[in-house]
Amino acid sequence: MDSPSEKEQAQKEINYYKERLKKLTSSYMSLEYRSADLAKDVFQMSEGLQVIAELQHIDKDSNKEELLEGLTESINVRLKMDVTLFLIPKEPDSLDFQVKYIKAFASYDLKKALAKTISVPESLYKSKTSIICNREGFIHEFAETLKKELEIDHFILTPVLHNKEILAYIFTGRRPQLLQTGTGILPYHQNILEAISGVVSAVQNQIDRNIILEEKVAKRTEELRKEKEVSEELLLNILPYETTLELKKNGFVKAKEFNVVTVLFTDFKNFTKFSEGLTSQELVAEIDFYYRAIDGIVGKYGIEKIKTIGDSYMCAAGLPVKKKDHAQDAIKAALEIRDFVEKTKEERRKTKEHYFEIRIGLNSGPVVAGIVGVKKFAYDIWGDTVNIASRMESSCEPGKVNISENTYQLVKDDFNFSYRGKINAKNIGKIDMYYVEDK
Repeated sequence: MDSPSEKEQAQKEINYYKERLKKLTSSYMSLEYRSADLAKDVFQMSEGLQVIAELQHIDKDSNKEELLEGLTESINVRLKMDVTLFLIPKEPDSLDFQVKYIKAFASYDLKKALAKTISVPESLYKSKTSIICNREGFIHEFAETLKKELEIDHFILTPVLHNKEILAYIFTGRRPQLLQTGTGILPYHQNILEAISGVVSAVQNQIDRNIILEEKVAKRTEELRKEKEVSEELLLNILPYETTLELKKNGFVKAKEFNVVTVLFTDFKNFTKFSEGLTSQELVAEIDFYYRAIDGIVGKYGIEKIKTIGDSYMCAAGLPVKKKDHAQDAIKAALEIRDFVEKTKEERRKTKEHYFEIRIGLNSGPVVAGIVGVKKFAYDIWGDTVNIASRMESSCEPGKVNISENTYQLVKDDFNFSYRGKINAKNIGKIDMYYVEDK
């Protein structure tokens, strides 16, 4: 039988191995926990890298609002966070930041958080550094403000730097009741967020480039629009509007026949004699003065200016758009032109300045209208009607409006006339002519 001393020795050995087994078990369990934590950290790091990888493939035309909304969702899901949001400056270089793009757990008061304005301390803003808030370790004094305002105990606040300036802050955190240890935010979280911030900055660079490009495109588009307007305005000064549309559509304009229009000619009496005492600049200025006024009167009555040749002005009513009262409108315009020239003559007589006297002739009938040539387009009209209208003008006395029988028959009930009889028109023969008196 074993002695008491042998039994005691055996019990000591048993206790020793029990203690060793206990320690080994404890060490093994500790190692298991550490391995599990490490595996979890490695997994979350890979998830964080996945967020960065996804950002690398964003569409260059992505909307910034949609990008940041999606980014907070990815951070929240992949990094297993409870709340993620962006703090966006209310104004450039402002220390007051607005809460935006929140993704959070179901019971989190989003409306309350979105109404918050977070004032970042100037020292933190200038340092451009991150702050991490956990149960253990140093807690930045501003962390208490964030904990209170955003109601999250464990979080990290990381600046998004763009061109060495703070574009925004990323805020993300966890609730303490879901943590197995006292540390909710780890160093690699900061590394991941800083990498994400770099990608956001790159996206902002692309947005900035797009804005610059869009501004350049908009500026050039506006320049082209103005150039087009100038070109079209110049074209409209040469061609009627309807003819311009046809030319732009087809590249050519077909000649058109008009059954009856009224053609009007004006001419200044003794133009050559009166112009002898003027310099070339003065002569051009004088013609411009009268023609500007005539243009205004002709435009008032919807009459189409055809051309000017020296001191002769030609226009036609009733084309390119046909209208019933073309003869009446042409005579009204003729009387206003006459009155303008006569008024100018009386005013200049008093000041002993140069003045002109005008002859005006009209005729109505068929014409052919169209464009001739391929350079310096000219809209013109042809036919006996035009020739007779020209003879009406040359057969007229200064200060008068002379019309043919054709025009008279169209307006005889609308104006007062004095019959001139049959008067010989060069290369045409005798024609009944009438002077138009006041209406």
